[in-house]
Amino acid sequence: MPLLDGKYEIHHEHARGAGITRFDATDPDGMPVRVDWIDLLGEDEAGFERFRRLLKRLSREGRAAVQDVVGRPGAHFVAWYVVPDQAPRAHDPELEALVAAAGFDPASADVRRIDGAPRLVALPFRPGPVPDAATGDAAAGEATPAPRAPWPWPVRAWLLAATLALSAAALTLVGFLARSNDRVVVVPDVVGRAYAAVAASLADLGLTVEPLVVATADAPAGAVVASDPHAGSTLRPGRTVRVSVAVPPGSVAPTSVPQLVGQDATVVAARLSSDGLALGRTVEVHAAAPIGVVLAQSPPAGATVGLGSTIDVLASLGPVAEPTFVPDLTGLALAEARALADVAGLSRDQVIVERLPAERIAPDTVLSQSLAPYHEVARTSAVLRLVVAAPLASDTGGGLPALGGLDEASARALASGFDVRVAYLADGNLPDGVVLQSLPVGATPADGPLVLTVNARPVPIPRPAATAVVRTAEPRSLTYRWFIEPGIPPVVAEVTATTLEGERTVVDRRVVQGGQALEGTWATSYPGVVRFDLTLNHEPYGGPLRVP
Repeated sequence: MPLLDGKYEIHHEHARGAGITRFDATDPDGMPVRVDWIDLLGEDEAGFERFRRLLKRLSREGRAAVQDVVGRPGAHFVAWYVVPDQAPRAHDPELEALVAAAGFDPASADVRRIDGAPRLVALPFRPGPVPDAATGDAAAGEATPAPRAPWPWPVRAWLLAATLALSAAALTLVGFLARSNDRVVVVPDVVGRAYAAVAASLADLGLTVEPLVVATADAPAGAVVASDPHAGSTLRPGRTVRVSVAVPPGSVAPTSVPQLVGQDATVVAARLSSDGLALGRTVEVHAAAPIGVVLAQSPPAGATVGLGSTIDVLASLGPVAEPTFVPDLTGLALAEARALADVAGLSRDQVIVERLPAERIAPDTVLSQSLAPYHEVARTSAVLRLVVAAPLASDTGGGLPALGGLDEASARALASGFDVRVAYLADGNLPDGVVLQSLPVGATPADGPLVLTVNARPVPIPRPAATAVVRTAEPRSLTYRWFIEPGIPPVVAEVTATTLEGERTVVDRRVVQGGQALEGTWATSYPGVVRFDLTLNHEPYGGPLRVP
């Protein structure tokens, strides 16, 4: 079946007149589409560019049923998703205003209600007068000319981008002549090769080349860093292969740095990525601002930088914690202990008092404290727990005795007949045994459940003596092996070795298929653990192998 632009399978052709041909077709995923192929006169080029920008914008915003709109030498067309005829017509004043602002007749726009929202499903290409700069350009989403970058690389990078575009246009004819060929070709591995050689190789296979400039420091300028579809994919001649070509970061596509000050540092990376920028260094300092808030950025907001540039930020660690300490409060009266806690800067809410019945100790005498004496703590977050003596009843009358200081078993024996429930603590500042009982001395089982708070001070765990063997660098051969699952067609396999420091090396690249074993050795003098990874057509396969 013939292909249009190497992508759409044509089922039926309709002549629409006025230089427009309509095709009923399906896209590579088998979805039905309607393609309007437009034969332009020279003076229509500017109008079609406004047309293309308008549809691109509406498609991005989800307001147009457009799969693709293409405008390049020899190929001007719009691929519309097919919408059922019974879809009700709709009226969208804002959408119609955008169509008019771009210089087209809003009355000719076919707007239908799909999934509850108005969508543009058809718009004939009949450009009117060039729109006013204050409305049309903004509605079509045209960018204002960017200022010339001050570095030496941008000039070369723009020349490189222009050269790539011209090369792709020259090679388009080769792919166009092969549109109706039903044979298939395999996309070769082009990553790491110079663009000129890659474009020539793909053209020889009957494929159309579309270059995309990518700002990256991970590859030499002019080298191909990715392809879409990837290596090993099978395509019919005439299809388009998009290749990403490296240029230095900051050298192309000037963009404005967004305002990051005042935002949460955890979201600025995503904010920069949406603008084609990257997060550089993050430095944290104590400040009055809440934790994680960006205090400053470099370059500042509004500065013009190139695509892929990194932006450094200064983030807050929050205010510096003000230190304080409490003295030894044991043996003091509760009122005196509270006064000393006030002097230390602790509020009443930060001091918790618990009472424990005790013999031969004056009531309200501090028995223990949770904060170690003279140990520095944060003034605003510290909590001081005081256990103070409570008076004993003179005569229990056979009721509940004082259980403070007893072990759990003894306390349970003395509380025979009570509904005993136990809460456990592990506080090194409190004595072992019962430190609190919920019912007073003299209580009876009829007074309800008896809750005993039992403390068991934690026992320090001895730290084992660690031993280590330092391996010296010496030549060695590391072995890797994967079995390729049966049924997998021929694919490009790539094995990489990664050290603990993150150094990555390609150690094997070959074509394999299902039922084969991919194995080999890698000679190295690296002494640490090495991780081997396998990809098939750039997709991870089989899981990593770690060799000590």
